[in-house]
Amino acid sequence: MGITIFYRGVLRDVGELPQLTAQLQAACAKLEWPCRVVDERILGTAERYESIEIETDDGIPTSTFEIYPVPVDDHVRGVVVWPPGCETLRLTFGRAGRLIDYGVVPFQEQQPGHYGLVNEHLWTKMQFGSPEAHIQVCELLRLVEPFMAEWEVTDEGGYWGTWDEGALRATWARYDAIFAALSDPAVMQELLKDAGLDTEVTEPPEVGKHLTVAHPLWRQGWGVSAGEN
Repeated sequence: MGITIFYRGVLRDVGELPQLTAQLQAACAKLEWPCRVVDERILGTAERYESIEIETDDGIPTSTFEIYPVPVDDHVRGVVVWPPGCETLRLTFGRAGRLIDYGVVPFQEQQPGHYGLVNEHLWTKMQFGSPEAHIQVCELLRLVEPFMAEWEVTDEGGYWGTWDEGALRATWARYDAIFAALSDPAVMQELLKDAGLDTEVTEPPEVGKHLTVAHPLWRQGWGVSAGEN
């Protein structure tokens, strides 16, 4: 839960990536946001998922998904940005120019050359940020847009494409009100009662959590400076 910006796309020309990286670095420096340049060889195995449609007796469309390992040999370049109060903004591109992130393997000891899910539909959750940070993230994405042959942004805050700050702040206020209500034990008690659950709420529930996913230590040196153009 929380306002999220989703984005995906493909570079028009991979040769322009150094120029884009420099512009993003300069913008982050001006904002005083932490920003790390990525230049990493991805070599080993990763995980992809496939959605599978399931036939049901009631005819309601239902699907599940299957995760399977795949060999990978890629060269990822770009930047990783940490907007204040938001989840990590990854603007990293594979050898073919597609926005991509090779995740970590959850709930397992991290092994060199073993990556988690390959993500080509990226996002950043703004829940613990601010309308100002939301606007600045969109400005970073606007820097990316001229470099892209394919580009799609979905903004749950409604700011991207409309550039309506008033509408964004109204959406933000609605979300704040929802979170405030759900943090009230009395409200949660009433919701549980309406759901037929006899559970006592004595403390304010935790609503949302700022998650930070850190790459394992072996990735700090593994594949860095791949020596590719």
